[in-house]
Amino acid sequence: MTDRKTIAALLLAPLLVALAALPLEHWETDFLSFYAGAKLAGTGQLYALDAVHQIQAGYEREPAQVRAYIRPPFYAMLLWPFGKLPFRAASVVWQVLNVAAIGVFIWNWRRDRAVTIVLFVPLLIAVALGQDVPIFLAVFVGAVWLLRKKRFFLAGLVMALCAVKFHLFLLLPLVIAARRMWRFAGGLAAGGSVLAGLSFWVYGNWVPSFLAMLRMNEEHQNSQAYMVSIAGLLWRAPWAAVWIAAMFLAAAVALWFCIPKIEEDAAMALALLAGVLLSMHAFIYDLGFLLPWITLQKPERAVQLMVALSVASLAVAFQFSYVGPLFIFGLGAWEIAGKIRQGRVPCLAPEAAHCGSRPALVGK
Repeated sequence: MTDRKTIAALLLAPLLVALAALPLEHWETDFLSFYAGAKLAGTGQLYALDAVHQIQAGYEREPAQVRAYIRPPFYAMLLWPFGKLPFRAASVVWQVLNVAAIGVFIWNWRRDRAVTIVLFVPLLIAVALGQDVPIFLAVFVGAVWLLRKKRFFLAGLVMALCAVKFHLFLLLPLVIAARRMWRFAGGLAAGGSVLAGLSFWVYGNWVPSFLAMLRMNEEHQNSQAYMVSIAGLLWRAPWAAVWIAAMFLAAAVALWFCIPKIEEDAAMALALLAGVLLSMHAFIYDLGFLLPWITLQKPERAVQLMVALSVASLAVAFQFSYVGPLFIFGLGAWEIAGKIRQGRVPCLAPEAAHCGSRPALVGK
């Protein structure tokens, strides 16, 4: 078992990556969109491009470029303290927070796989770009930790924060229904209601403006070329939406029969893996959400998956046509199909007698 000092030493790698870009005159960072959201929190201009551009213009490499804020309003309110800091100071705090989140994920998920986690290229890309993938990995593992402690309602409350990236967690209801985790569902619903209510209370009917910003953001970016999900593979194909919907349904049916046979931590990780691969909006850094699944595998298999996905993510970054998305999706589909055929999935406590067998249903 890796101790605290070893984990702290290993975190030096992502910390160096996190801080390396900060001295640059123009940091190509997605944190700019979060910073704009933090500055505009509580105002009626959260989804106004002019207001966002006014905040970002002095920091963008191309002054005409705007990194739109495309997250729910409640997230801007959570980020509000960052808006009270100068941009550079806020950037440093943000990067350190992300590295600390990686440490939380390692400590509460798989301390023995710390090296695999900190060297996973998509996670390092997330840190370098100022994304918030590490933060929501920590939120995810926090919810799973509470599930292990039988704190089902509180676990649901914590998981509700993942509504910020809800499109990656669309298969989570399968885990809830298949395992009858009703108290967890209650916490999730309560937390989601509070966050939604807070958003409507502060911003009124924000949904039309939010959706308009999402559409505008997609229209002005070549985002599909960088997708690592099924959307990146099929976006040019005829009837792409139909094919994607069919694959999503097929995966949901397969997971429905697999999930009750495995532990809740493995079920959550598997649903998250499938959610990323089938998402309409998943980039290279979102592959960081595959780490919960990767680190549940045997050591040699985990290293193979880490290396393969890291190479494939670089193929996507350099836009090698369909090679990256095809490889990533194919590898993920093979992994899911293999575990379903076996009827066994690894768990966090392999020494437990019930690991790999059908556990008692929880959270009733």
